[in-house]
Amino acid sequence: MKTVIIIFLAFLISILNIGIVSGQTNSEISSENILHISFEKNTASSYDVYLDPKEKFILQQSYSWIRDQNSRYNLHSYSIDGQEFVPISRLARGTFTIDIPTDSSHSVVFSAVIQYPISINGADSYSFSPKSPTNDNWFDARSKILITDIVSNDVGLLPNEIVSWEGPIFDSSGDSVQILVDGPINLTANWGTNYSYLGLLLLLPIIGIIIFFINKNSGSKGSKSVPKQFENLQNSNFENYEDKIEEYLKQKVLEKLGLMLDSKLMTDARHSQIKEKLEEID
Repeated sequence: MKTVIIIFLAFLISILNIGIVSGQTNSEISSENILHISFEKNTASSYDVYLDPKEKFILQQSYSWIRDQNSRYNLHSYSIDGQEFVPISRLARGTFTIDIPTDSSHSVVFSAVIQYPISINGADSYSFSPKSPTNDNWFDARSKILITDIVSNDVGLLPNEIVSWEGPIFDSSGDSVQILVDGPINLTANWGTNYSYLGLLLLLPIIGIIIFFINKNSGSKGSKSVPKQFENLQNSNFENYEDKIEEYLKQKVLEKLGLMLDSKLMTDARHSQIKEKLEEID
C-alpha cells in the first residue's frame, strides 16, 4: 500500500513540473512586437523589424537615395501609426533617426519627393529663388525656379550682357531666367558686349573738355568762344554760366542712364555706381 502511494505522488510531481516549464516558454514567445516600415508611392521597398520590449529601438533612414542616373528621392516627412505626416528639415545626405516605442507593434510611413539637378555654364555666379531645399542645387520635381544675379565670367572695359540661352527656358527677362524643373537641367548663358555704355564713356571726357575751354576763355579779355548749343545759356545773364553748363551736361547723362535702366540695359547696382561718380564731379 505505501509503495502505491509513493508511486502516485511521484507521478503528480512530474506532471506539475511539465506545466511550469511549458508556461515559461509561452511567455517568452509573446514578448516580441513588430515595426512595419513602408514608403509612400513605393519609393523604396517596405520591411519589418522585431522590437524587444526590454531594449530601446532607433529607426534610421537615409535622407536621399537613388531613383535613376539622373534623379534621386529625398526624404520629406514621416507618419507614425497612421497619424498626420510630420515635416523634417531637408538634407542632401546623411541619416535621419526616430525613437520608436517598443511597448507594442507600430508602423512608420516615409514620404519622399523626386529631385533633379540644375547646372549653369557661362556664369561666374547666380542666385536661385526659391533656394534649393537641400542646399546643393537639386530641386523638387515640378517646381518653378527663378535664376537671378547672373554675372559673366569675362569682365572687360565694356560690360557684357546675355544675348541668348541654351536649355529649357520657361521665361527670360534681362539678366534673369525662369525654368520649370521636370528633369535634369543644364543651361548655358551666351554673352555679348553691351556697346551702349561706350557713348556714356565718351560723353564724360567731353564734359571735362567743354568746361576746360569755358574756364580758359572766361579768363581772357577777348570774346568767349562757346559751342553753339550753349549760346542761350551764356546770354541769359547768369553770372556763373559755366556751372549751369556743367549741370546741364550732368542732367543729360543722368537722363541717358535712366533710359538704360528702364530698358534693362543696366542693372540697379551699376546705375547707382555711375550716378555716384557723376555727383562727385564739381
